[in-house]
Amino acid sequence: MISYARRLADRYGPPVLILALAIGAWEAIVRWLDLAPWLLPAPSAIAMRFTRTQDLWYHTGLTLLEAGAGFAISAVLGVALAAGIANSRFLERGILPYVIVSNAVPIIAIVPLLNIWLGFGVVTKIVIAAIITFFPIVTNATRGLKAADPRIVDLMHSINATTAQMFFKVQLPSALPFIFAGFKIAASLSLVGAVVGEFYGADRGLGYLVITAATQLRTDLLFVAIIVLAAIGITTFSLFGWLERQALRGETPRER
Repeated sequence: MISYARRLADRYGPPVLILALAIGAWEAIVRWLDLAPWLLPAPSAIAMRFTRTQDLWYHTGLTLLEAGAGFAISAVLGVALAAGIANSRFLERGILPYVIVSNAVPIIAIVPLLNIWLGFGVVTKIVIAAIITFFPIVTNATRGLKAADPRIVDLMHSINATTAQMFFKVQLPSALPFIFAGFKIAASLSLVGAVVGEFYGADRGLGYLVITAATQLRTDLLFVAIIVLAAIGITTFSLFGWLERQALRGETPRER
């Protein structure tokens, strides 16, 4: 028990201490300089705003729904497309260039077009989240699937293994570290996509809170939304890190 507590202290003690010192210095500077709340609120004022924002969790839940649904769609379609690209030279030459080009188009330029086509509802935000997460999932999964040991691939071909057997027994296990790397990137990007979508014509969600707080100079509410978004991003990244360790059974992912 003592050794476990010591490991926790060694791992989390320094960042927690630095965060506490930063918050204390922030509070002291705001009070010492008597800064206006709209310019820079004190941490204590932000904490009070947390307790007074009654609909915060409703907005948070909606943004999570949009980001999660977009990520799930992108994960399924992205890994499926990566499997096709990794096993078909035609798809690799025909589709992969367009996947790369799609990443070059700023997502913020596509949002007005999607609003014209799909309206200003939840579906548009889900589509935006799916689009922004598609590229890292496809590229990382493709790289992982193509990184399978060629000796094992040749062995499977020699025993007339089916395409499904080749995928699930050789390619997919080899690609898991790459796929989870793509998932960790895409999980954060899905949140960005949902929030950017909410910037345009939404009346709910964390993106709506950010825009509303900024236009009304409610800086304390703006910090609340930013902190919640940061917490969600850290949590999702950590979650996929844990899932990766479970899937690999403690094996350290390595580049091939």
